[in-house]
Amino acid sequence: MRERALVVKAAGKIAVLQIEKKPECDSCKACAFRAGKSRVKVKALNTAGANAGDEVIVVAEKDHRALASFIVYIVPVLLAGAGVLIGALWLKEELWAALLCIAGLLLGFAAVFLLDKIFSGSRGFGMEVVEICNKQNNDSEEENQNGTEN
Repeated sequence: MRERALVVKAAGKIAVLQIEKKPECDSCKACAFRAGKSRVKVKALNTAGANAGDEVIVVAEKDHRALASFIVYIVPVLLAGAGVLIGALWLKEELWAALLCIAGLLLGFAAVFLLDKIFSGSRGFGMEVVEICNKQNNDSEEENQNGTEN
């Protein structure tokens, strides 16, 4: 996906963008428009150095929803299952199986929480600002004088 967006907020390497919904957005779902909403705010990696108020081009990577769903749903269930197996087969007690199941589930949720914090802070949501179209402040006059007109 390659789309125009407005920078709402820029902080370091991450920018918050506002994207307007177009008819093509109904089939894509990369920006997760909610039903009835015509705009969405997303985080993106700000490699172009855009500031708040700039109009930019944003590019979305491949859709990683299947991988994200696997991590969020399957990892805690696998760890809970491992807790049951350890409790039932190794310790041979139902109480230990139940307690280790709960412990595995909680450990899985903690792992998902930590992975979310690590990945959302470093890469945004798989989107990247690649080009600044219009700067909010009047830098276009300077660019014209320097010969770098778009």
